[in-house]
Amino acid sequence: MFDLGRWLPEFPIREGFLYLDHAAICPLPRPVAEAMRGRIGDQEASGDLHYQDWSQHALTCRHLGAQLIGCTPEDITLVRSTSDGLSLIAEGLDWRPGDEVLVGEEEFAANVAPWLNLECKGVTARRYPQAGGHVDPDRVAQHLRPSTRILAVSWVAFHTGWIAPLAQLSRICHDNGTLLVVDAIQGLGVLPMDAKTLALDAVVADGHKWLLGPEGVGLMATTTELRERLRPTSMGWRNVALARGDFMLRRLEHLTDGRRFEPGASNSVGIAGLAAALDLIIDVGPEVIRDRIETLARLLTRILVGHGWTVVSPGSGHPVAGIVAARHPTAPARAVVKQLSERRVVCAARQDLVRFSPHFYTTKGELEAFDRILEKIGL
Repeated sequence: MFDLGRWLPEFPIREGFLYLDHAAICPLPRPVAEAMRGRIGDQEASGDLHYQDWSQHALTCRHLGAQLIGCTPEDITLVRSTSDGLSLIAEGLDWRPGDEVLVGEEEFAANVAPWLNLECKGVTARRYPQAGGHVDPDRVAQHLRPSTRILAVSWVAFHTGWIAPLAQLSRICHDNGTLLVVDAIQGLGVLPMDAKTLALDAVVADGHKWLLGPEGVGLMATTTELRERLRPTSMGWRNVALARGDFMLRRLEHLTDGRRFEPGASNSVGIAGLAAALDLIIDVGPEVIRDRIETLARLLTRILVGHGWTVVSPGSGHPVAGIVAARHPTAPARAVVKQLSERRVVCAARQDLVRFSPHFYTTKGELEAFDRILEKIGL
């Protein structure tokens, strides 16, 4: 039986705010902040004496990240951000002039810029209609061509919360010989994933949103087949084969697992935090988190509709993630966000919509209080 009371003290943010903005930057849970402070304090007090202990945090991230994504620890690369991971793929693939990448018209900029940047290599980033962030597999199939090397898609639309049907997209892509690259930052930590069963070629997600970790560190999972085709875009002493205890390089031999794309010193403080965050997510349980967030999102939707808002996120009959995006009948989104902020309710304005994004530790009582706030301030 899930005990919410066990977890509430781990989120100090609750003492001062109703935080409904996990689709932006999460507040750090207490164990995550403590892990990072402990790592900093250790180096402050003893330099690199415990360097080998720090490396265990990376191993934890690989193992727990693999468990969460549904791959092997060898498939995991620790990246600096979603943009970093997507760029590693974009710049490392063996492109040919005339190749294409297919990407939706309403994708978040981080999942567009790496592909547009390939123009100098003769690669075209073609766009397809994606009204409200909704990914229609039939429309995607109509836009795929023999020259389409990659379909780049967000698992969950950043502005509306629509969930991409990854299983259908995977079948369509592989029938066409196209790689499926998933920006999972708005889904990982909300929705359970099984990348191997879904046959996803690459999954990338930063840790600072739904994974409840810090900025500057995230996870990338790639298949063995894709890694063999990707040329590392940065080289250093940590992504090449070295004999134990020998730090001189005589022959260039890339590592073949996820460390292939980790060239040098890492954000070990952030990795310590991410390890603690992944441990928390796994401890609570991905299915428990999904069920709680779905319940909260549907309650939020009912509250907003009850106040006359237009909700553009998935409703009844559709799967939901953690994002509830809506439009007030008269007030601009930024003005609404400002009014709510003054009452210590944290949300965001995205694409002229007010975006709410609660996590599993938000309570029904807090959303009922939010309902009363809307009534009190006339929203």
